[in-house]
Amino acid sequence: MIQPEFKSLIDIVSNKLFRIPEYQRHYSWTQEQRADLFNDLKKLHQVQSKVTDRTHFMATVVCYQTKEIKTVGSTKHTVYEIVDGQQRITTLVILFKAIAKVVAKINTQQASREADDLHRLLVKEDDSLIILQNNHDNREILRKYLTKGAGPDSSALETNADKNLAQAIVDCEKFVDEWPDKIELLTLVKNSLFFVFHTVEDSGSVYTVFEVLNGRGLDVDWLDKTKSILMGLLHEYGTDDTGNNTIFKDHLVEHHRYWSDIYKHLGKHSIPGHEIIRFTATLNSDEIFGRNLGPEDSIIFFRRHCSTGADTSDKVRRIGEVTLWIKNVTEKLARLYGDFRRNSVTGITQARLLALAIMLRDDLSEADREILIDAWERVTFRIYGMYDKDSRSKLGDYVRAAKSIYNDSSLTVEGMKKLIKEIGSEYPIGKAIDILRKGDCYTGWQTSLRYFLFRYEEYLLTQDNSQLNTTEWTKIWKESPNNSIEHILPQGDNTPTLPQWKHFKPIAYKACLHQLGNLTLLTPGLNSEAGQNSFEIKLTVYNRVSLKHLNDVKQTRAGEVRMQWTENDIKERTEDMLKFASTQWDDAQ
Repeated sequence: MIQPEFKSLIDIVSNKLFRIPEYQRHYSWTQEQRADLFNDLKKLHQVQSKVTDRTHFMATVVCYQTKEIKTVGSTKHTVYEIVDGQQRITTLVILFKAIAKVVAKINTQQASREADDLHRLLVKEDDSLIILQNNHDNREILRKYLTKGAGPDSSALETNADKNLAQAIVDCEKFVDEWPDKIELLTLVKNSLFFVFHTVEDSGSVYTVFEVLNGRGLDVDWLDKTKSILMGLLHEYGTDDTGNNTIFKDHLVEHHRYWSDIYKHLGKHSIPGHEIIRFTATLNSDEIFGRNLGPEDSIIFFRRHCSTGADTSDKVRRIGEVTLWIKNVTEKLARLYGDFRRNSVTGITQARLLALAIMLRDDLSEADREILIDAWERVTFRIYGMYDKDSRSKLGDYVRAAKSIYNDSSLTVEGMKKLIKEIGSEYPIGKAIDILRKGDCYTGWQTSLRYFLFRYEEYLLTQDNSQLNTTEWTKIWKESPNNSIEHILPQGDNTPTLPQWKHFKPIAYKACLHQLGNLTLLTPGLNSEAGQNSFEIKLTVYNRVSLKHLNDVKQTRAGEVRMQWTENDIKERTEDMLKFASTQWDDAQ
């Protein structure tokens, strides 16, 4: 049963302890959502200067009231699991702590009392209990902040969830610092922010409450919505007409574990929830179509698949099957999103779908899977990198190939490879080479260029039996391409007029500037240091980097130190790089 109440924030958090279950999403609010919250507070403050009793409705909060009671002194605190609203509640708890830290420094009795009251609200007795126990691996970040007032060490932030939580602390403290009257801000947050607070006492009802609220216009991420629907179906099919929910309870822990694993992956990589369910439904649907299913159609497919089971047992099995599909898709997408070196070929939605289909074929050996991923990579970079086509190109071909590879167990590795190669048959390598030879290989092509140069680096290292410098490349991948791409003949309208570059006439300068052979990579920031300096000074910067593909910039083919960088050097290096490309991204082999 859902019991809605209209309550202020202080009424909601008093005499309660909150917990965010492991099977819920990690803290994912960004600066944009927090800025919206802060703007709401500023607007409310302005309105209250004219209408003192004005309040502000923030959102709906839904909690499952557990049977756990924690006694602190003489006060009993009920433990609530937050079903919806955890992002907002987490942010407001952090804001409370940020206010408490500042108010504690104000030298008045009132401020001292307010700070003490806030601390007792947030931290109970001997620091063993805090008002909000968040989930996943970053729970210690929140605990440390609430108990000690200390944010995390930036070097220890490993996941997106860690970084989001750490940034929330920074943002809240900055907002509080900029607010003129801290006590006034505390009064505003405690007493003027109102919520519709729903408490659910039946654990099974937790999984249907989202659907009720969605019907009232509540905005929920598509993956969260899918989870609630599947768990709601599990409760529905796992409970008989007499109310016996033994089947539901027997499967509950298992499903919680699945969703906990899913959200752990999302804490490390920013994967859109709608993409996870669209890809899952598209690959598993029996229908043949040339596009990904939309999120609403995906949910319809999941419902239909689960509800058409032969009996209760089969329906429950199908719910588990769909959840496992989603879990497996999330795991493989996390690998794709975490593969920085392939981000030029994973930036197109349908390309990710095809790579995902290959990765999901558990019956393939690792060697065969790599053969197929290599074929996919060649075709995809040729189409969307070298030919620079947009996401409308070959959409249907990629989707159909993905569905065939995922579903057709009779396909041999050669058959799958043929399907992949056919996608790129209209985009031959010869024409791709001509496009790069004549084109601008920098403007709007930075991500593809970085990928190209990485593959070129790998090739040169293989020729020399050398190892990749992972330290330098990790720095390069983590930054924007613009922070590491270097023009050897430097950019700048005045470059041809500079004494060190006057051997380039304006027409030649314009023709050479963005040619492939004039572009290289440096570790982030060194390109700015090299700047418009002479080639001799640039070499001193280049010599601080061990990247192999810089060797043909530092030295001539005869192995001598270059004294100058000329138009002919650029053309010569361009042809060397294109010769490599003609093999690297040709799928004739």
